[in-house]
Amino acid sequence: MKMGIIGLGRMGNAIAFRAIEGGHEVIGFDDYLQARSQAEKIGVTVVDNLAVMSEEVRIFWLMVPADAVETVIKTLRPHIKGGDIIIDGGNSKYTDSIRRAYELAEENIFFLDCGTSGGIQGRGQGFCLMIGGDKTTYTKIHSLLIAIAASGGLAHVGPSGAGHYTKMIHNGIEYALLQAYAEGFHLLKDGGFTLNLEEISRLWNNGAIIRSWILELAHDIFRQDQELRDISGEIAESGMGRWTVEEAVKDNIPARVIEESLLVRAWSRETGGNYATKIVALLRHKFGGHPVKKIKE
Repeated sequence: MKMGIIGLGRMGNAIAFRAIEGGHEVIGFDDYLQARSQAEKIGVTVVDNLAVMSEEVRIFWLMVPADAVETVIKTLRPHIKGGDIIIDGGNSKYTDSIRRAYELAEENIFFLDCGTSGGIQGRGQGFCLMIGGDKTTYTKIHSLLIAIAASGGLAHVGPSGAGHYTKMIHNGIEYALLQAYAEGFHLLKDGGFTLNLEEISRLWNNGAIIRSWILELAHDIFRQDQELRDISGEIAESGMGRWTVEEAVKDNIPARVIEESLLVRAWSRETGGNYATKIVALLRHKFGGHPVKKIKE
């Protein structure tokens, strides 16, 4: 199967890599020379514009920031044909995905919203893909999705918007989980005992109820440094945590833990945060490659 990938950054490159490893052909486009060069090294055929790409492929995978999706689709529309498939694999708001699916359907263009999780580990282990949209279209490209996904990490979760809705809630849960782990380790560090966080994080990952991949990453962090003196506690956010809280308010569903984790992130950017928010920032870097600020001497 042949597909085009628009956006060849860290995630787009990883998706291209897995597709190629799975025997598929990838045509790619990115505005940035370095991303284009890196993609060519893994076997992507890089083109200069979307018009050229549209001559080669009928499946278009968008891996761009949420605020760029509208522009990319607008640029594509004069060149795509009835029956073509657009997959948005980024973190778009689910209501935007519902609207785009209906608008594109008027031109017989099929739109799938794909919540994508796995971070930088997804390249080797495969991604968790949460697909929303037309089930027949999903089935049509199933072999491509299987190549990109981790074993067991693929599902059609519902109609248009459901994929990005599921990913939004996933990210809200992620916010709360990271904050809970970080607060616990802050207590262990500055509480009533002198404790080895590297050893405790290792211990908890063997048989404990709270064992997890996040805890494995925390162990990696504490193995290198437990003081974190030169790390800023500022935590950025993608917007999905805020959308999760907004959705909870709209549906009158309490989501206080997620909401509080969002407030802590805002507080961290105002104040520089504390030991716990430093841990969250480092965990985000570990699983997603998100930048971590250093404290200037």
